[in-house]
Amino acid sequence: RFEKISNIIKHYKLTCGKTQARFKSMEVKNSKFTAFVDLFTTNTYIMVIMSNPRIQSAAIQQNVKFAQPHFEQIIKSKV
Repeated sequence: RFEKISNIIKHYKLTCGKTQARFKSMEVKNSKFTAFVDLFTTNTYIMVIMSNPRIQSAAIQQNVKFAQPHFEQIIKSKV
């Protein structure tokens, strides 16, 4: 299931590249969940799926922003 989602996102990103559109982030909402995809590190994207409608996506985006430097540091230390 995760591989299928990953392939869909990769395909979408490639399609954006072909049209010279820059893919940075995407948010999808319906009555059951909110899915948020954003650039996480220089080489990765992060997908967060929330089923609790009381959680605002801005709060998730802020937490992701705070986590980014930590993960960038981990990546740099492994190189």
